[in-house]
Amino acid sequence: MRVIHIIIFIFLVSVIIMFKKYNDYDNYKNEPYITVVARGGLNNRIRVMLSYLYKANIEEKKLRVIWIKDIECPDEYNNLFEPLENAKIINYRDEDIDFETWTNENTEYVAKKYPKLLTPIPKIKEVIDNYKKLLNYNYIAVHIRRTDIVMHTGQPWYKPKTNKEYMEFIDLHSTDPNMKIYVATDNKNTQDIFIKKYGDRVIYKKIRPSRQLRQTSIEDAVADMYVCVGATYFLGTIGSSFTDSIIYMRE
Repeated sequence: MRVIHIIIFIFLVSVIIMFKKYNDYDNYKNEPYITVVARGGLNNRIRVMLSYLYKANIEEKKLRVIWIKDIECPDEYNNLFEPLENAKIINYRDEDIDFETWTNENTEYVAKKYPKLLTPIPKIKEVIDNYKKLLNYNYIAVHIRRTDIVMHTGQPWYKPKTNKEYMEFIDLHSTDPNMKIYVATDNKNTQDIFIKKYGDRVIYKKIRPSRQLRQTSIEDAVADMYVCVGATYFLGTIGSSFTDSIIYMRE
């Protein structure tokens, strides 16, 4: 009788666990997925995706990310990065979504080093490796955002640095007068200013004149991000999710 009681007890516990698991799924509209919409620019979308990937992993669910190209991010995730385990990226709108955006409280993905899960596709990785080679693998990088971020002027978190401040940082950390410099910027005028001052110390992809607010491609942005990650010294733009992503991966 004792053995039968043990078997019955194990069976009941299993049923309770299974019921709880599937009952938890009832909180989401597309079980067993958590479905989230990634909005905004590239790095805001990455932040959404990685934060909910962390949530999905700890809840033993799967993640589905709705990633639709628009003026803020005119390219698809799969054209930039290798697939992420446990995440499915779709490029069409599904009305049955669970989350629309990222919240400041949802930051555990950073502590768990999720940004390091991102791997650029081979074509972009080759560009990154070529830049690092030209930079002699020991270089200073600065991220200077000057185009669309001006729309945030007046926001308490937006604290732009002047070109002079970036130059002071470069001069301070130039342990070698020939130490190479990488200027990651989305603005041609800014690029020209640093080339004029530092000459052939600056390694860059020349920005073509454009009437568009964005003057570089999303592929260029991914390359910029990873070149900055590999820098010996780095200074970014306060209030930029692009700089935040670089810092997370450098750490």
